[in-house]
Amino acid sequence: MFQTFLLLALLVFAIFSVFSDNIKRSVIYLGVFSLIIAVTYLHYNAPDVALAEAAIGVGLSTVMYLVATKKVSVYDICYVNEDVEIFNDDSITEIMNSVVRPLEKFLERTEEVEPQLAYTNHEIEKIMREDNHDMFIHRKNNLTYIYGESTDAVFQDIIANLNEVITDITDIRVIYRDEVTLDDGNA
Repeated sequence: MFQTFLLLALLVFAIFSVFSDNIKRSVIYLGVFSLIIAVTYLHYNAPDVALAEAAIGVGLSTVMYLVATKKVSVYDICYVNEDVEIFNDDSITEIMNSVVRPLEKFLERTEEVEPQLAYTNHEIEKIMREDNHDMFIHRKNNLTYIYGESTDAVFQDIIANLNEVITDITDIRVIYRDEVTLDDGNA
């Protein structure tokens, strides 16, 4: 019975750590996972391995990961294309060289932040209401809209260098989210 509990707990915390939206929470789940592994080793009469797992897996690794994640800044970008029925590799490859790669290089080199991109084909109004992203890139027909906050320094730098960052798209419209409301039909 105790063995089943340990195995189920390991499975649950492994799933939590992989599917968590928050990177720090994932690290904590991995620490709990290591603690359960240490208890499992102890249960199977391997106290030396359990002690090593507790010291390294629970203590040292968790602290090191938490310190490392504190130093990494993530800039969250959502690419919205309502014209795509289902996002697949072809849809993403189509915009990879024109938008995604240049934006990633600019953010990593100039802003020293790690870009995190999400792709969706849902309505922009719904995504902007429900999800919390730093920046939205919205393709609608042949137009490209970029949404961001006017107080966001990284967004301001992207806009200031837009002609150098995204060179393949000539007609880009910038919309400051804090200056317009989506219910007015300005999206």
